[in-house]
Amino acid sequence: MRRAPIMFLLVLLPGILPVALGAETLRIATDASFAPFHFIGASGQVTGYDVELARAVAEHAGFEVELRVTGYDALFSGLADDSHDLVAATTGITAQRQSRFLFSTPYFETCQAAVVRKGFGEPLSLRELSERRVGAAGDGTSRAAMLEILSAEQVRIEDGEGPEALESRRIDAWIVDEFDAVAAARGSHDAFRVLAEPVALERYGFVMASGDGERMRRINNSLAELLESGLVDRLRQKFGVRRDAEWPVRFQN
Repeated sequence: MRRAPIMFLLVLLPGILPVALGAETLRIATDASFAPFHFIGASGQVTGYDVELARAVAEHAGFEVELRVTGYDALFSGLADDSHDLVAATTGITAQRQSRFLFSTPYFETCQAAVVRKGFGEPLSLRELSERRVGAAGDGTSRAAMLEILSAEQVRIEDGEGPEALESRRIDAWIVDEFDAVAAARGSHDAFRVLAEPVALERYGFVMASGDGERMRRINNSLAELLESGLVDRLRQKFGVRRDAEWPVRFQN
């Protein structure tokens, strides 16, 4: 059982966010599997846009921070069994997840996108995915987006299997997070394209256990203040979490 928060004193140092002596520790978990949002850096330390934003938000709210890397499945179960306090791992906000956990206000808007082969007869729009074989991995928002494509033949694939499944023609379209989709197309030696129309819009939020309303209130207040301060824009610039002029998906953040 978590002990009651300790009374603390704020210490202000030039150029550094307020840090609390004796402050409550917030254990932040990620699976470090999705650069540039969360990954293991060259130094061997976990970093990325989500991780550094969560750290800044938590410290600004008066918490000390402890970062943890877990497997994907442990992100939600760890909230339920009190292994950690907050998840920062590009977690899409869905009604089903909101029925079980608390989400922060959204900190990033993105989408699920469709990667297809280039060439004659290949689909050029979402409408042309009807009656085609469409694949997605896992049971998260990529799969949910795939299920919304009417009259498509739905194929379950494994994580990381999308490019190979496209090349082997086992599927005709791969549904995946927008940034993964663009990276796969740009690294395909002109074999793949990303369809311009998003399959499904998505918003990322930080996640906490359902009974953690007071601490989530502090996180939301801190996030709002940092959005106003310009720090969020600086982190997006640092980690390249921006859509360049050649971005194939016609979606504006």
